[in-house]
Amino acid sequence: MSPQKSAFISTHPAIIAIWAALTAAASLLPAFPVIGTGATFNIGASLVPLAGILFGPWAGAIAAGIGSFLGQLIAPHTVLFGPLQFIISMFGAATAGLAMQRKWIWSLLLILGLGGVWYLFPTGQKAWATPLLYTLGLAGIAVGWIWGKDWLVSPNRGKMFAGVFCASVAGVVVTQAIGNLWALIMFALPPAIWFTVLPIAPIERFLFSLGAAIVGTPLLIGLPKISIPVGPMIYEEESEED
Repeated sequence: MSPQKSAFISTHPAIIAIWAALTAAASLLPAFPVIGTGATFNIGASLVPLAGILFGPWAGAIAAGIGSFLGQLIAPHTVLFGPLQFIISMFGAATAGLAMQRKWIWSLLLILGLGGVWYLFPTGQKAWATPLLYTLGLAGIAVGWIWGKDWLVSPNRGKMFAGVFCASVAGVVVTQAIGNLWALIMFALPPAIWFTVLPIAPIERFLFSLGAAIVGTPLLIGLPKISIPVGPMIYEEESEED
């Protein structure tokens, strides 16, 4: 059985529902304003990549998508891109989940591809520095790919924390890249706005990833103790069954 199918089947629908509810509730807790729009990011942004890391890319995408959609309903002040905004969260969770599976190449290609598409737009060419913000994601991918292959299953809690952080960085930077393109198309924000957020956006993404690591590391340690397989353990259990 493939890892993708394993991850989807091994995650109980009740667990997906619980995580979706937590993500939706977290949308009520504002984190950072979105400059030039009047909307805000919310704490749920830290739970989105964790859905993929804990439950795999596909089940995680479902959990993050449902939670974000419900969050849009109960916290409309966080909605910037309309009713389909939850799709961004699904991509972020799936990207972090693929990183958890050590499939860092997909995270890398997605970030590079989104950065390249940015320059196809005239305003994107004028706001040329915006894709430079994605270097945080590229750095996280590089560290995870080269050194962090076994961190998520390491008995060393510091290494596990770093592994969750790197996978989360990949997820939150992908959501940023998709959101930037969406805003570029929908709102035609002037280059001055994009240059204004340059020093702020990396801090936001770093803090979201840090929050994910702070929450996610104890869950990777504790949930298996109550017979809830999460993270790489999902695939280890499936291999034993096969």
